[in-house]
Amino acid sequence: MLKGVNRQILEVTNTESPYFERIIFFVRPEHGTEAELKLTKEAKSVAEKMKKPPKLKRTLRQRLKTAAFILLGAGAGAALTYLMGYIA
Repeated sequence: MLKGVNRQILEVTNTESPYFERIIFFVRPEHGTEAELKLTKEAKSVAEKMKKPPKLKRTLRQRLKTAAFILLGAGAGAALTYLMGYIA
């Protein structure tokens, strides 16, 4: 459905995606006079391409930081285990 006073807005409510309930497209002013059927068809083709959100990409720095925390945690656990055996 097209709606709006100053801007043309196209809302797709039937996305057939488990992630998105509805998608709102803002139509460029130069294409606001196009047929609604043509705009709806284009919006649905764009919506079909976006089935799943993209994966979050982690940088090398973030991966190294996570690995360092895991190693520090494992080292602390090993140290506590050693101390508990030494004390008891």
